[in-house]
Amino acid sequence: MIPFLDLKAQHAELEPQLMRAAQRVIGRAQFTLGPETQVFEAALAEFCGARHAVAVNTGTSALHLALLAAGVGPGDEVITTPATFVATIAAIQYVGAIPRLVDIDPDTWTLDPARIETAITPRSRAILPVHLHGRMADMTAIMNTARAHGLVVIEDAAQALGASADGLRAGAHGDLGCFSFYPGKNLGACGEGGAVVTNHPEFD
Repeated sequence: MIPFLDLKAQHAELEPQLMRAAQRVIGRAQFTLGPETQVFEAALAEFCGARHAVAVNTGTSALHLALLAAGVGPGDEVITTPATFVATIAAIQYVGAIPRLVDIDPDTWTLDPARIETAITPRSRAILPVHLHGRMADMTAIMNTARAHGLVVIEDAAQALGASADGLRAGAHGDLGCFSFYPGKNLGACGEGGAVVTNHPEFD
């Protein structure tokens, strides 16, 4: 059988660098945050074209915390797509909000901007597009709709790190961008990991 993903091969190629990094962390006995995290946050923010990046434990937590930072709470509605991993919907429910599902564009496989307008209600608080398989949602159209209705935009860019459109990387188009570093993602960690990027200091 051909394996879907060979993480052993990937790690074998990077083993010397990974071992040195692990030894630095173990030597300091600083297993949470620390200098490595600060360097990573700065590098991620620069790569994405964002002013700020905050590392967290998982991509799910990145979405959860982004929603909280944006003031989304019980009874609010968040417009998103059903074509996503369960964490997108779970994070919305964690804050007590209601996911309002909008179908995908058959060409991009991502949230169809043309369908968003009809899903907006007085309870709408945010739009949460999901970039899937490295393909980005039409962020120009989504941002135009969001701004017209005063909605926050949180990008689920867990599967699109490095993708770009209109001169901006995934995660830097909306108010907040969320990433997962689960081993099977575009940038996989040796375990769980996530981050939120933003250009708005009030969310940092």
